[in-house]
This record gives sequence, C-alpha cells and structure tokens, in this order.
Amino acid sequence: MEDKIKANAELVIKQLGPLSGLEFGYNAESVVWVDGFIENQRIRSDVDKSAIDGLINTLGSFLGECIIRCYGGYWQSINGEWCVSFGDKNAVYPFNKVRKQFANGQEDSIKKFFELIPIMFKEYIQKPDQCDALEFPFLSASMPFYSTPESNQSTTLDSKERLELYIRQAEEAYSRIYDEWSSSARAAAYNECKESMADAIRLARQLGLEDKLVELEKKLKHYKEVFRSQMGF
Repeated sequence: MEDKIKANAELVIKQLGPLSGLEFGYNAESVVWVDGFIENQRIRSDVDKSAIDGLINTLGSFLGECIIRCYGGYWQSINGEWCVSFGDKNAVYPFNKVRKQFANGQEDSIKKFFELIPIMFKEYIQKPDQCDALEFPFLSASMPFYSTPESNQSTTLDSKERLELYIRQAEEAYSRIYDEWSSSARAAAYNECKESMADAIRLARQLGLEDKLVELEKKLKHYKEVFRSQMGF
C-alpha cells in the first residue's frame, strides 16, 4: 500500500505540475496551490462523487509525502487508516484532511493544516532542511516561537498571531475527536483542544479583545457539549 501511496503522489506531480506554473513538488508552495485546486473542484457541478473519491486518494498521498519530505515522519496504518506518524502516538491524517476540505472548504484548509504541523508537533518533527526557506513563510522571523519582538507594537502583533495559532490548534484537535477510534484517544484529543482553547481565552483576555473572548467561550462550551455527546455522557 505504501508503494501505491507514493505512486499516487508522483502522479499528482506529473499531472498537476504543468498546470501550476510552479516548480511543483514536495514543498509548501505546491501545497498552497493544491489547496486552491481543491477549492476550484468543490464548486464545479460536473465533478461526481467517484471523481472526488479518486482526488482524495491521490491528493492525500501527495499531501502526506509533502509532510514526510519537509517535516519527517513515516507512513503508518492505524486502525486501518493510513497516516503520517511522528512516533509516540503522534500522527496526522492527510487523506482525512483532504476529504474534510472537499466537504467544508477553507474551514478545513490543507494549507492551514500544513502550516500548523511544525507548531503542533515541534518536539517530534525534523526541521525542513531540504525545503528552501522561501517556501516556508510561516517559519519566518515574523512568527511566534521563532522571533524576539523589537518593540511594543511587534509584541502586540505577535500576541495576536499567537492567539490565532492557539485557536487553530484547538480546532485541529477538535476535528480529531471525530477521527479517533478509541475513547482514550478521543479524550486525549479533547484535552488538547480544551488546553489550547484555554490558552486562547487567557490571551484574548490579556489583550482586551472582548468580542473575541465571548466567541471563544461559546466555542469552548460547544466543544464540551460535543465531547459529552461523543463519549455518551
């Protein structure tokens, strides 16, 4: 199966590369292009379900290979579903993520997902040594975790960027509540979601963002209700 996944990823490069106008390959710039390609396919009326299923398989293979080439990890089948594992029960599910973008659009963007990986799994992943720095604008000095603010203004900007990262971490963990097979794995995903959302709420309160604070508290309440429903209590 792993050989088929890699063959599918190469097929994406062969077929979509010439259409992209890029140096298309296993890099962040190509992931961004594929994100837009998925959005274009979603709004077409002449694409049937079987074609979408085929795209999920091929584009999921490509996304997974991009993750492996740029961040490390390896293909692994867990409970019958193929994922990119970083070891120690840390894994991402590229096929599922592509499927979700086809279903939900930018709410489940593979671009945002790809950018979030070095934040979520920074203790486990390899640095993208084989990827040119220009292809990774989200790892630039303007991002939190990689910069030292030089002024009060930049501190405020970094705080707001960090707030968005906390929110995205919470949303990503929340999505995994539906994906996990075991109750313990769902509980772990929920705890990660709750902790990230708590960080976001604390930061929003520190920044005096009252509207955002109300929004986040409503989200956290919703997440708790969903988790109780999923766990059956």
